[in-house]
Amino acid sequence: MLGAGADLAMGQESPNASAARITFDIPSQALTSALESYGATARREVLYDARLATGRRSSEVKGVFAPSEALQILLDGTGLVGRLTSENALVVVPSSPAAGQPTTPDVDARKGDPIIRARYYAQVQERVRDAFCRDSLLRPGRYRIAVQFWIAPTGSVQQTKILSKTGDDRIDSAIETTLRGLRIKEAPPQGISQPLTMVVAPRSPEQTQDCVGIDAIRYGGEAN
Repeated sequence: MLGAGADLAMGQESPNASAARITFDIPSQALTSALESYGATARREVLYDARLATGRRSSEVKGVFAPSEALQILLDGTGLVGRLTSENALVVVPSSPAAGQPTTPDVDARKGDPIIRARYYAQVQERVRDAFCRDSLLRPGRYRIAVQFWIAPTGSVQQTKILSKTGDDRIDSAIETTLRGLRIKEAPPQGISQPLTMVVAPRSPEQTQDCVGIDAIRYGGEAN
């Protein structure tokens, strides 16, 4: 798992990841639903600002592609790009400050900075993933869900909304409870609108390395 400060542009994947080509069949549609379909097909966790996706449409993705190639095609013309935060997780951010929101002389241009957004989103992803890994019911890899959440200026998650349920009421309830009790290390940077949307997709056992770091800390501590 990469730290929250890690920042990889799409396409800078490991050779093994790039070689894993997948069949995609995602019609042009509302970007929000297209990103959910992408996450499910690519088996990747996706985090994005719901406001940025609203009103935008994806390009059609049909054929066999590496996940990074497919996302580039899907986002073509939207003014948004994908950035990897770990091998199986990514965030979607503006390709430039202007693509996120207009800036004026009295508004800090960094508000729309895609690097600032990507690093904060990565921190949120890591915090959520760690919380899920500490709960045996919520460990990633076995379920699919799309959920929105709002982060208060204090860094605490104050509201959640499930967009696409897992099919297991226990997991859905536990996810909402866990998120509402979560606190992000930093407050949301200026210019990031709410809510944030996260898509968690099921993955094969070979891909589910999300909890390795947490397990090492937990079991290493127990061993001591």
